[in-house]
Amino acid sequence: MAAEFAPVVEVDFAGNGTWTNITPYVRVEQTVRITRGRGDEQTEIRPGIMSLTLNNTDGRFTPGNAASPYYPNVKKGRPIRCRVVHAGGESTRFFGHVNEWPVTWEGGGAISLSQVTATDPLKRLGRTATMRSLLEEEMLAVGPDAYYTLGEPAGATSAGDTSGNGDTPLRQFIYGTGAGQVKFGQGTGPGTDELPAVVFEPSTANDGVYLAIPRDMTLTEAVVMAVWVNTTVKGRAFLALWGGNSTAVVVKTDPTTGHIIVAASNNRSATISSTFPTVDVADGHTHFVAVQVTPGGGVTVQVDNGALLSATFTPDSTFGPWIEMPAYNWVFVGAGPSFDGPATPGSLFGGTMAHFWYARRATMPDWTNVWQAGNPETTAARFERVCRVGGIAGTVLGSSSTIINAQAARGKAPVGTLADVASVEAGLVYTARDDGTVVFECRNHRFNLPPSASLAELREHDLLWSDDDQYMVNDVSNSRASGAAQRWKDAASIAEYGTYAGGQTLPWSSDKDALLNAQWQVSNGADPPPRVNRFTVVANTLADYADVLALDISDVVTLTGLPAGSPESSTQVHVEGYAETIGYNHHAITFHTSPASVSRVWQLGVPGASELGVNTKLSY
Repeated sequence: MAAEFAPVVEVDFAGNGTWTNITPYVRVEQTVRITRGRGDEQTEIRPGIMSLTLNNTDGRFTPGNAASPYYPNVKKGRPIRCRVVHAGGESTRFFGHVNEWPVTWEGGGAISLSQVTATDPLKRLGRTATMRSLLEEEMLAVGPDAYYTLGEPAGATSAGDTSGNGDTPLRQFIYGTGAGQVKFGQGTGPGTDELPAVVFEPSTANDGVYLAIPRDMTLTEAVVMAVWVNTTVKGRAFLALWGGNSTAVVVKTDPTTGHIIVAASNNRSATISSTFPTVDVADGHTHFVAVQVTPGGGVTVQVDNGALLSATFTPDSTFGPWIEMPAYNWVFVGAGPSFDGPATPGSLFGGTMAHFWYARRATMPDWTNVWQAGNPETTAARFERVCRVGGIAGTVLGSSSTIINAQAARGKAPVGTLADVASVEAGLVYTARDDGTVVFECRNHRFNLPPSASLAELREHDLLWSDDDQYMVNDVSNSRASGAAQRWKDAASIAEYGTYAGGQTLPWSSDKDALLNAQWQVSNGADPPPRVNRFTVVANTLADYADVLALDISDVVTLTGLPAGSPESSTQVHVEGYAETIGYNHHAITFHTSPASVSRVWQLGVPGASELGVNTKLSY
C-alpha cells in the first residue's frame, strides 16, 4: 500500500528567512523534478536542480506585476525549498535559489504558467568573484583601512590600495640624491601568494628612495601597521609615522641583534625607544612584523606568530606624551625619518617588503590565521579557512590528517579551491540539501559508514549492472608543484586488459602523498568487479519510505533479492546522486551508485598486505 505524502514548496520572497507556502499553485500532475549529486564516483558533483510548473493564472508569479501579492519580490535568486511531509515527519528534498520566473501560456492563452527552475548553492560558489591568494584573503579578513600587497609588476612607480576602501596609493619619495631604487616586481615575498614583491635598494642609509602616504589622525586613535620583510641589513628602519620636524615613531631593527626597536621623538632631538627581544628580523628570511602604537606612549609588537610584547613610553615632564596621534600625517614604508630634522635623512631600508597593512584601531588584530595561511595544513583546516574568508557556512564530516600544500588559490572561485581540497583528500564537497551549507566529506567518513537502508523491492527494468571498462585505471602518474612525478601501475591488469592511464596534478604536501593516491587509484581500478550503477524505487510504496527519503550522498544501501541473472544476489552500494520525480501519489527516485565493498590494498611504508575492514576502501 502506498504511503501518504504531500509535497510542500516554499519561497522566501523577501529574502529575510520568512517562507511563503506556494504549494497550492504547484501543478503536481506535471511533477516536481529534482537532481542531486553525480552519476558515479569518477565525476564531479554538479549543482542540484529542481524544476516545477506553477499555475500563474492570476499573475502572482509574473515579475514586476504590481497586482501580485508577492510584489515587488518575484525576483530571480530568491530562496526556494521543497519538502515532503509524510507519516515519518523533518524530509527536505531541495534547497536552492530560483533561476527565473518565466511566464508561458497554454490552451489558447487561457492558462498562464510559470515553469520555474532553481539551482542549489553550489552554483553560486562557482560564480562568485575569484579569490585572491589565501594570504591576501586572510589579511583582508582582519579589516584594514588600507592594504597594499606591494605586488605590482616591474616598472610600476606606486603601490595601490586593494582593501576596497579606495585609499591613496603609496608613492615614491627621494632621500638625499635619490641614487638608490625602489624596484617593483623584482622580489619574492612570503612565497604563498603568487605575487612579486618590492625591493628597496638605497645607495646608502642616507641616500635612496622610499614609499609614503599622507594620513589623518585623531587624538584618540591607535594605529596598527603590519608588513612582511626580508633583509640582511641590520639597523635600518622599515615603517614610520611622521609629522614633520622631529615628530615621529620609527620601527627598525637593532644594528647588532636584528631585534625590533620602536623609537619615538616629539618635537625635539631627544628620543625614547624600546627593544623587543623576539627573533633576528634581519637574518635573510621572510618575517611578519606587526606594530601597534597608542596615544600617549603605548607600543605593542608581534613578530611572526610569536607572543605580543608591549612597552609604555612614560610621558616626559617637559614635553609631555611621546606619542601624540594628531601630529602624524604621513606613513613611511621603507624608511625612517631622521630625528634631527627633515634636512638630515637617514636609516633607509634595504631588502624586500610585501603586504603592507594599515588600520586605525584600538586593539592588535589576531594574526594567527594570517601566519598560518602560508603553511601546509590538513585538508579539513584548509576547507574551514576557505569557508571563513569567503563568508561560507561549512561543515566537515569525518576527520583527516592529510596535509595539503601551501596554496595560493589566486584566480580561482571558492568552489575551485574547495575542489582542490576534496581532490587531495580523495573526499567530496557538496551542499546540504536542507539548508545549503557547504559540506566537506573526508574520505574516512564515507568508508566507515554502516548501511543506512536495505532494499529489495526494486524496479527490475531500471536496475543496471555494469562491467565495462569505464572505471578501469592501471597506470597512474601523479605530480605536485616542485615534486617528482609519482607513478604506480598494475602489471597483471596491463597484461590482461592493456593500459588504462590516469593521474592528476594537485597540491599534495609530499611526493609520498602523491604516490599513495596513485596506489589507491590503481588498487581500486585495476580490475573492478561488476557493479550496480543505478536502481529505481517507487519510494512511497515501500514500508521504509522514511529511510529511503533520508538517503543522501555517500550513504550505504544494501540491495537484496536481486533478480535471477544478477552477478550477485545482494550487494552494497554508495549513493553518488539521484534523480527524483514527485507527482500525485507517486514519488519515484533513481539512485546513481558505486560499489561499497572490501578492497584489498597496501599502504606505503607498511610491510606486507593490509586487508581493510568490511565496507571500507583504502584510506591512504
